[in-house]
Amino acid sequence: MTAMPALFLEPPSLPPDTPPALLAALDRAASGPERAAAFLALARHFRGRALALALALAQTALARALEAGAALARRPGLTVEILSVLGGIEATQGRHERAFEHLALALDLAQEHGLRDLESRVFNNRAIVRMSTGDLVGARRDLEGAQALARRAADPVDLGHASVNLAYLENLAGDHAQALHQLNVLEELLASLPDPDRGSLGLYLHENRAHTLLNLAREARERGRPEAEAEARARTRAAIAATRAGLAERPDRLLALLTEAHAARLCLLEGRLSCAEDHALAALDHHTQLGQQSYLDAWLALAEVRAAQGQFGEAQQHYAAALASARAQQRHRETQDILRAVAGLYERQGDLAAALETLREALSGAQLALGRLAQIEGRHDDLARELRQARALAQGWQDSVRRAEDQARQDPLTGLLNRRGLHDALTELAGAGGAPLLLALFDIDDFKSVNDRHSHAVGDAALRAVALRLRAQAPAGSLLVRYGGEEFLLVVPGLPPAGAPALVEELRRAVGAQGWSGLPPGLHLTVSAGYAPAPGAGDQAFRTALEQADEQLYRAKRAGRNRVWPPLPTPVQADPQAGGTGRAARKRGR
Repeated sequence: MTAMPALFLEPPSLPPDTPPALLAALDRAASGPERAAAFLALARHFRGRALALALALAQTALARALEAGAALARRPGLTVEILSVLGGIEATQGRHERAFEHLALALDLAQEHGLRDLESRVFNNRAIVRMSTGDLVGARRDLEGAQALARRAADPVDLGHASVNLAYLENLAGDHAQALHQLNVLEELLASLPDPDRGSLGLYLHENRAHTLLNLAREARERGRPEAEAEARARTRAAIAATRAGLAERPDRLLALLTEAHAARLCLLEGRLSCAEDHALAALDHHTQLGQQSYLDAWLALAEVRAAQGQFGEAQQHYAAALASARAQQRHRETQDILRAVAGLYERQGDLAAALETLREALSGAQLALGRLAQIEGRHDDLARELRQARALAQGWQDSVRRAEDQARQDPLTGLLNRRGLHDALTELAGAGGAPLLLALFDIDDFKSVNDRHSHAVGDAALRAVALRLRAQAPAGSLLVRYGGEEFLLVVPGLPPAGAPALVEELRRAVGAQGWSGLPPGLHLTVSAGYAPAPGAGDQAFRTALEQADEQLYRAKRAGRNRVWPPLPTPVQADPQAGGTGRAARKRGR
């Protein structure tokens, strides 16, 4: 297996409002570990302000840590912190599988070196990812483990983080009294915390208290208890004001988003629709500016406001946006919650058939949620096995981290990128300025007959041989991916469109001309290919180009296999009857 190059080797550009102290620390950093620590500090700073930048900075920190070699060998804790922060940022962006992988690496490294304080932090971060995926049981287990470790270490900061996350979990579970208890525990801890932890955890205290009290107010409304509702609303208003005061000193766009969503819902309870609309739109602005996917509150609050205003079409649109995000992240618990809200919206409009159908969809989603939780636990078992394999082959803990990172991005049979590796590489390309791309899909012709006539072992050998040949001929700087089964995807940045047909044809011929000496006698492999340009590495442009390349591949198959589509244009020939003017003629393969 070949080693993957580290992503984001070139650090991202920093905005003008970067704190001077963080810039000075980066300038002073001379060694690899110092630079890794400086990039980690920057990632933490921008985590609540610009997630894409924070992700790039955390990836740069990890790359610098792994490049440091022996200089970092005595500081595994720094790598644990980087992996933990990176996993937390990925979770906020909705990249849960990658988050789990990095947090598994961090936890394994912390346990191997007895870093109990860092182990507690990793448990905290993993609990947040578990809550996002709907695994409340696993999240509670992680948070109780984090609490126990923090108490043994007499670490009030880690204990405070566990308390605020347990409060959030209790809110999700509907136990608002227990959520308030956890927040009271946190409030007692605040006085013993150093600054800036006291300030940041104080913000989380006020925001989570506003969330909990708002839930109590809504619950009191549903139960017809006006006095309890009025008290909860007044306390919610005070908690929102306290959060705003803290945000004025410590800006955090994510907490600002949640605070605006709470304010919008409070205004709805009070019947102040214009106020609710203003706050919901402010929440959506924070959502857009931050680029996060973990919290759906902005869409949901605005949907509730539009429904209260009688603008049911717009309410449906905002629910649809939240639903699409939840489904894309396989967050089945929240998907069901949104579907129930949509069913209520249909019912208010008198469309009982649509309401019933939506509720049926939510009910069927419950089974998907159970299956998703089983997949999460199974994936944790797979990660543990992969880490054991990486450690067995590694020369040291840094090598273990590198190997595990490689395994996460590579196809184990061919050593090419897998879909995860492709996603990460496209993220890097998009961040580097978005050069146009060529996408080419190659499919081994009649591959099923190779397995049928010979064996699956021979089929595996054939896949490796074709992968090796394509990799040898692929241009420098291109990405080669095993995209599924016997299909390979080539991504070439910056290639002029006019050069695409010749390049893809050259690769097809290279495979067809191979001798295949390592395969059974008489076995000859060819490929068909289809290609299409993409204006950049953005998700929508890439998906559109990939669909076009896939369609061209099937045209090549239908035209007789072992060919490229669109085909190479025929050379320009002189036309005597046109006075020597050249005309290009195209042959269409059949």
